[in-house]
Amino acid sequence: MNKSSFIVVSASLLVLFAAFSCKRGCTDINAENYNASAKKDNGSCIYYQVPTTYEFVDEYGNNTVSFTGQQIRLDMLSEMVAIMKSANTQGTTIKGEDLKNMFANSNYVWDDIQALGINESTKQLKNKCAGGDVTITDLFDNYIDSIASLSSLDQVGSAGTAGVYPNDGVKGPYLMNANGLEYHQWIEKGLMSSVFYYQMTEVYLGDGKMNVDNTSAVDSTNGKYYTTMEHHWDEAYGYFTSEIDYPSSGTDRFWGKYAAGRENVLGSQTKIMEAFLKGRTAIINNDFTERDAQRMIIKDEMEKVVAGTAIHYLNQAINNLTKNTTRNHVLSEATAFIDGLKYGANCIDGNSISQTEITEILNMIGTDYNNVTLSDLQAAKNKLSGIFGMDAVKDVL
Repeated sequence: MNKSSFIVVSASLLVLFAAFSCKRGCTDINAENYNASAKKDNGSCIYYQVPTTYEFVDEYGNNTVSFTGQQIRLDMLSEMVAIMKSANTQGTTIKGEDLKNMFANSNYVWDDIQALGINESTKQLKNKCAGGDVTITDLFDNYIDSIASLSSLDQVGSAGTAGVYPNDGVKGPYLMNANGLEYHQWIEKGLMSSVFYYQMTEVYLGDGKMNVDNTSAVDSTNGKYYTTMEHHWDEAYGYFTSEIDYPSSGTDRFWGKYAAGRENVLGSQTKIMEAFLKGRTAIINNDFTERDAQRMIIKDEMEKVVAGTAIHYLNQAINNLTKNTTRNHVLSEATAFIDGLKYGANCIDGNSISQTEITEILNMIGTDYNNVTLSDLQAAKNKLSGIFGMDAVKDVL
């Protein structure tokens, strides 16, 4: 290499080094668009006033939040759960027809405790279940038939005998089939996943529902002061919790409950609520880069809640292996949550656990909970924790 060539190459390297070492961006850690790799601030920092509760108004003070449809569906499932739980008392028969009608919101009179207008509403769980997939909705109708049939037996359950398994000193009584499966758990957790989790992460936080108008109110003359994009974000939030002041309230049922249950280990309720608040604020400010960052946090953290809760119940099964009622009850919950992972956006979009892996984990546990072994449960737990990087906390979940 001659001297002139060396000078040119050296100068080029210096330019590249200077460009890298002086990378410009927002260097304020308190800014919404903080760039950890930026070496020099370029004045691009963005600061939002993010509220502490899910309350948003326009410049005229009008409320722009609405997720009544989701509140209705959460209440529908709550009422279904109350009926299914009643079958844990031996001699109490529940009607499958009633539960199916509740599932489809047809020919059923709701209690409507919160006066949401459920009986006048066309909202339902069934047509939102996995996007209305008939194969999946038929599966839940079959689960309903099974729990109704079991409730009519009026007998004590035990290993190999369907009925109400008695309290074993830890938990119970619970209505289960001969293999110890509790259909109530597969219906409740299954609908939490196939309706709430699916609609939240795959539908309303998906590209289709986010690539919409964010410039004008939907119908301000009729009190719809939100934009279409804002409304879709609100609807996703409504499938997480029905309460605007979560976690001060709303930790008593469904995903709000289980996120709170994983808070001490995973920080779930804090991360998800903060992401919903920051994402909605970003939408108001037309910052779609920040919005997208927050929706990815929600998708990832929700999946961790599902997986972490499954591991939590596997731990309970391991710790109560000789307690028939308790073991079968928590395994019914664990397997329902494991199966529920398939309804999340990350699984559907191929960004996380696969359907094959879900099936593999469920096969490790098997379908006869009365004969599950310690090694079966540990294998399932280790496989699940490994996929989600939870090995360090798997024993304390």
